[in-house]
Amino acid sequence: MLKIQGGYLFRLTSELGRRLRRLDRAVLAPHATYLASRQLDSGAFPDREGDGDLYYTAFGLRGLALLGALDVERATRASAWLAERLEARATVVDLHALMESCLLVSLAGGPDPLANAPSDWPARLRELLGTFRTADGGYGKVPSSTSGSTYHSFLVALTHPLAGGEVPDAPGLLAFLTGRERADGGWVEAPAMRKSGANPTAAALGLRQMLGAPLAPARLETTAGFLDGLAGPDGGYRANGSIPLSDTLSCFTVAWSLDQHGKGAMIRRQALTEYLAQTALPDGGFRAGVWDAGDDVEYTFYGVGLLALVHGSDAS
Repeated sequence: MLKIQGGYLFRLTSELGRRLRRLDRAVLAPHATYLASRQLDSGAFPDREGDGDLYYTAFGLRGLALLGALDVERATRASAWLAERLEARATVVDLHALMESCLLVSLAGGPDPLANAPSDWPARLRELLGTFRTADGGYGKVPSSTSGSTYHSFLVALTHPLAGGEVPDAPGLLAFLTGRERADGGWVEAPAMRKSGANPTAAALGLRQMLGAPLAPARLETTAGFLDGLAGPDGGYRANGSIPLSDTLSCFTVAWSLDQHGKGAMIRRQALTEYLAQTALPDGGFRAGVWDAGDDVEYTFYGVGLLALVHGSDAS
């Protein structure tokens, strides 16, 4: 039922995977071992409380796929768990994680989790995604949200192609993004916010790419300057300019956004190399930041992605 999509997600995964192949396998092997060790007997990947979770399962599978370590056995285990969650009520985050995970296990040679789903299941999913649309033209976290979210609008746009459809009303989504732009060069998550953040900016840039609406050169320069200004004293990039410490998610989204918009030379590779050394676990995996006492598969995915961008880039 699933088809390989040649869009944003496929490009991200294939590009990072290509760059990781330039790195010494001895550097990457501990991270693959870490991710593999986190898969539960059920086939899911756990949140920080140890419970199987769709969001973390998507990141666990994505990380293994990037590292070439998502084999048929692991994909088969994950497929069985995913097939049991097709009818569960979910947020936009969960719906996207479900569809991406289904695609990943199928590409890895596992059974299609949608094989026994009703034939109209993709259409029903697209209809469900429509219930998250908000009056301002974006999409919210849950149905009937009062205002749209830049991040959740990005996720909905990622999910529609996975469900076999086009992103509806592209002009309306672009108008929504215009309302989230700020003079500092970035975008905000919610309408009341005045200062932009790394992750809503990355989401807006990704959404514009998917909708075929690249930034004008002058605006791109302003946005790149905003992203560069998020560099923190710990070597990474911060979620916004008002906080002192960086996090691995923001480091990845800033570096990826600069790279994908022809600004890869601006990435502070030496500083990020030191940041990665501080956040890597001795036996594989990454923490969310130097302040984080734990670890999980999400931040390990971002850490591995950063290794690709910092050390596997054409400009490195």
